[in-house]
Amino acid sequence: MKVVLAALPAFGHLYPLVPLALALQRAGATVVFATGEDFASRLPARTVRGAEASWTFADAHAEVARRGMLRDSSAPVIELATALFVEICAPHVVDAMTDVLRRERPDLLVFEQTDVGAAMAARATGVRAVCQAVVGWGEMWSGIYDAVAERVSASPGELAEGLIDPHPSFLAEPGASPPFPTTAMRPTAWSPDSPVPGWLLEPRTAPRAYLTLGTVFGKVDVLRAAALEIAGTGCEVLVATGPGVEPSDLGDLPPAVHVEQEVPQAQLLPHVDVVVHHGGTGTVIGALAHALPQVVMPQGADQFWNAEHLATEGACRVVPPGAPPGSVASAAAAVIGERAPERAAARRLRDVIDAMPSPDEVARQLHGTAG
Repeated sequence: MKVVLAALPAFGHLYPLVPLALALQRAGATVVFATGEDFASRLPARTVRGAEASWTFADAHAEVARRGMLRDSSAPVIELATALFVEICAPHVVDAMTDVLRRERPDLLVFEQTDVGAAMAARATGVRAVCQAVVGWGEMWSGIYDAVAERVSASPGELAEGLIDPHPSFLAEPGASPPFPTTAMRPTAWSPDSPVPGWLLEPRTAPRAYLTLGTVFGKVDVLRAAALEIAGTGCEVLVATGPGVEPSDLGDLPPAVHVEQEVPQAQLLPHVDVVVHHGGTGTVIGALAHALPQVVMPQGADQFWNAEHLATEGACRVVPPGAPPGSVASAAAAVIGERAPERAAARRLRDVIDAMPSPDEVARQLHGTAG
């Protein structure tokens, strides 16, 4: 069995596919990734170009900004998302992915939910396709897939044979059903196997906080202000600025604040006590896997949804945009203690995640249905 796994060229879209890819390899499948050319050296399998050369997901966000859609807070979210994924991203993907599928001739395509250009290419070439969710499915996504189906003269249910959903029930939108059968899969964090900063391996002298706004939403002023506030609570702070922000951009910081541009998130989480972040699904799930309490500062996309649901479960404190100075410090201080109720809630949610089917179980199911 040969499987192509396709993702838009962005860390949060691509890395969630890797645990299933590794499980498919263990089940005996040949695996090929199709994504942006810049990711070829980062992945644990052969990688081919699944989008136009030199095009990135950051380019798509820049196009949305040029259209003024990020400034219009009254515009429906579905209009922004449809413009981003269907009108802007898909045309940069569909021809490259059509070439990949014709050349590789896989038995199955697994495409991540936002890479609708890959779904269109599978429809054009007759390749069996399965979608893997990277954000929670909701009515917005049903609308997006309606728009994709209309473009390829199909019904939404014909775009994939099924949906692999690594979102636990507490992050699901009640009553929102995808147009194809759903298989649950335990979310599993992955990042390239590289060493964590050495100071994290030394004995703790203070609680440790990990601060990130992900790889797309990094903002110098937000990162710097949050780092200073967290350090003011007595924590040591590891800041990951992401690819769009240079560590030096944060300026002079106290010795307790350590700044890196990229870190192996999956490997470092066992070495920290609290995670302060934007609310991206990968970071939410990764922190819960280690029963870590969270402070969520949502910036966009699905982050407000994740923050609300995590707070409802009692596993985080939310600091919304525009919160008064000191809010991050107060939230971090409240959750850092071993007896904090957010930590107990995180342990409970970790157990919910652990009960979901593993990537190996899903891979064996996919391998068994290969035609």
